[in-house]
Amino acid sequence: MFEKSKKDGSSEATASLIDADTRITGSVISSGDIVLAGNVDGDIKCKSLFVEDNATLKGSINTVEAIIAGNVTGDVVSDRIQIRSTARFDGDLKCA
Repeated sequence: MFEKSKKDGSSEATASLIDADTRITGSVISSGDIVLAGNVDGDIKCKSLFVEDNATLKGSINTVEAIIAGNVTGDVVSDRIQIRSTARFDGDLKCA
């Protein structure tokens, strides 16, 4: 989604941040990475998702990689998932 250009012409992707002061109602779709620090009431589809400790997601996750450290209520479909000790997860999990 956001890219920084390097001097050699290559690019480095950066994650989109949903800030702690942000609340989204509805679906979030990105071809890149997302860091969720705020609240989302809806589904998230992206390449990689990191749900921070104080973040809340009420909806499904569809991603290649997910790291959950906060609160997630909903189903997760991901190739790789990490659920940290600070997480609260309520839903079905499917790893492809």
